[in-house]
Amino acid sequence: MEGSSVTLSCSSDANPEANYTWYKENEDSPKASGHIFTITDSRPEHSGNYSCEAQNTRGRHNSTVHLTVVAGAGTSAAAGVTAVVLLSLIFLSVFLWTRRKLPPEKKSPDEKVDDREQVKTFILI
Repeated sequence: MEGSSVTLSCSSDANPEANYTWYKENEDSPKASGHIFTITDSRPEHSGNYSCEAQNTRGRHNSTVHLTVVAGAGTSAAAGVTAVVLLSLIFLSVFLWTRRKLPPEKKSPDEKVDDREQVKTFILI
């Protein structure tokens, strides 16, 4: 997963003890030396084939592993924030639209109504 730490390890049963070198496919220079190779903040461009070469005075041997880094953590957080903002805007829009469409409030029986308003109401009925 993008952003996570990846640890590749290589071991051998060698006498004398082997030295380890890590290479990435299609790259000339070694990525690391030692039996452990760690990528602390992985990204999709780190994907590819990595080979570990174990070498001593008697010979050498290679072992290859394929690494796939999938985009995820950062993308999903941004998508979540975007979704919350959009839902909030939709809710606010619907709320304001329904408030505008509500009929005017009716007056309570205790309130005095202007006579002109009563006449208008009478004529409309």
